[in-house]
Amino acid sequence: MSFAQAEQGVLFPSATRVVAVANQGGTAVTTRAAARAVVELDVTAMAGAAGDVLNVFVDVLAPDGATWLNAIHFPQVAGNGAAQKHYAVLDATAVAATTFDVTADCNAGVTKPYLWGQQMRGRYTLVNAGGGGQSATFSLKMLTA
Repeated sequence: MSFAQAEQGVLFPSATRVVAVANQGGTAVTTRAAARAVVELDVTAMAGAAGDVLNVFVDVLAPDGATWLNAIHFPQVAGNGAAQKHYAVLDATAVAATTFDVTADCNAGVTKPYLWGQQMRGRYTLVNAGGGGQSATFSLKMLTA
C-alpha cells in the first residue's frame, strides 16, 4: 500500500490538557493491513513552569494481544516551551539488530522503528513541578500505509 492510499488515525485529538497525569492512555487505533506509520506530535501551546514536562508516547500491541510495547517516546516538552512539531516513523519491515527490553519506556527522543502491532495507542504524562497551572495543547495523529 502506498501513502497515496494511506489512512489517517487520531490517537489524541487537539485539546488542552490541564491535569497532571501519569500514563494517560488513549483509545487504540487498528493499523489494518498497513506496514508503515508516520506519527505526528503537534504541540501548539504550553503554559506552565520550566519544570513542568509533557511526555508523549506511542505504544504498539504485541503479538500476544495483551502487552503494549513502547515504540516511540517523543522529546520532552518543557512547561514554558514553545510550540513544536515532531515526526516519527514505524516500519513493519525494519529489523532489530539485537534483542531489546520491553519492560520500560524508551528514553525521551527515542524511536524503535522495528516495533509493529495490529493496534497502536497514544499515551502521555503531564508532570507538575509543583506550581500548578500547567497545561499542554497538543494532538497526536498517524498516517498508515
